[in-house]
Amino acid sequence: MRERTDPRLVRSREAMVAAATELLTESGLEAVTHQAVAARAGVGRATVYRHWPGLLDLRLAALESGMPPLPPMPEELRTATGGDPRTELVHRLSVLAERWDDEQAGAVLAAILGGSRHDDGMRRLRESLLNQIADALRPAVAAAVERGQLRSDVTPETFAMATAGPLFFERFLAGNRLGRDTVEIVVDAALRAWA
Repeated sequence: MRERTDPRLVRSREAMVAAATELLTESGLEAVTHQAVAARAGVGRATVYRHWPGLLDLRLAALESGMPPLPPMPEELRTATGGDPRTELVHRLSVLAERWDDEQAGAVLAAILGGSRHDDGMRRLRESLLNQIADALRPAVAAAVERGQLRSDVTPETFAMATAGPLFFERFLAGNRLGRDTVEIVVDAALRAWA
């Protein structure tokens, strides 16, 4: 017999995660406390503790919510471009760039990168983020290798470092917003370097 989830429970959990993510974005990870989340979400503190007994668990939930998986490339776009790997690479990295332009992304990344040196949960989130990017690029990198646009020793992980790395630098260190032109320049440079 399948368990039924109470829709009110789902809604309150979603409200608490949203509240935690908002607090993180506005004031940093230290602002995410059981009391603050309860007040922001309009629930009792005991409700927050019931879902996340530990403060780290609550903060990890906020961080995970702030970095959802990258969506797949729309099939109609893939069909319209004849499966061109460059187009897919630009599309996927443009989605990533749009996310990084969002204020929430900066707060989430700062918290993950800062905490990953000392905390296993944060370290797992950092690795998950890296894997998300490489996995999103994997089909297009494989297609580019197959078509001879990239050398056979280029992996999704190395391509991600060569493209997401400069985008990260441009957005978070230089403080510039990312646009499609920037993404295209970075992708084309990586394709030229490993042709």
